[in-house]
Amino acid sequence: MNEHLALPRGFHAHVANIGVKDTTDDFTIVASDVPCAAAGVFTQSSFAGPSVLVSRLHVAHGTARAMVVISKNANVATGAQGLADAHEVVAGVAAALGCSPTDVLIASTGVIGRSYPMDHIRAGLAAIPSPLPGTDAGQVARGIMTTDTVPKTASATVGNARIVGVAKGVGMIEPNMATMIAMFFTDAALSAPALDAVFRRVIDRTLNCVSIDTDTSTSDTAVIIANGVAGTVDDDAFEAALC
Repeated sequence: MNEHLALPRGFHAHVANIGVKDTTDDFTIVASDVPCAAAGVFTQSSFAGPSVLVSRLHVAHGTARAMVVISKNANVATGAQGLADAHEVVAGVAAALGCSPTDVLIASTGVIGRSYPMDHIRAGLAAIPSPLPGTDAGQVARGIMTTDTVPKTASATVGNARIVGVAKGVGMIEPNMATMIAMFFTDAALSAPALDAVFRRVIDRTLNCVSIDTDTSTSDTAVIIANGVAGTVDDDAFEAALC
């Protein structure tokens, strides 16, 4: 991990402790200043959590502005209320950023069978700063950790553009798809269909080849958000860099 890795141009972050964990950061937002193309690949578990259901629905439009991650609580096996809570989190982030809720993706990781502590989360939503102050990918990586021993980041350059990836591990990983939570942010310009095609090919060759204990997680999520501020790049070179 590069301790001083910055997010690509046009992306900013907010990372905080809002009371889901005792002391360490548990609430992470990364957002673009401008509308973006986006793509996502998610768990194939029949018991996908509310965060996956919401993000899968939103990214189907091929656009997104922001990603929010809550760590230490997976919000899985929480019924209709869990889905309503996920929608409330997304709506709160969208209101703070001034974008549509459908342009916000969400991931959750942690304990299964426990509802979000919504009083804490509502307070955290109300405290989102404007504009988002951070650009440190390492801080983003630390904010999404649960049982990880180290934060995980990576970066690549394609022409004038950069790709920055942030990920966390998980105990349950099985192909199709073994993604843990992985987020990629780039200032390259790609159309939504091209980005989706590239991302799916890359995931198939990389994260779908990982297996740990043969259990498929309910929350596996991999997303990529491209804001285009660095201009167009060669699609083949971009795909090679993303691998």
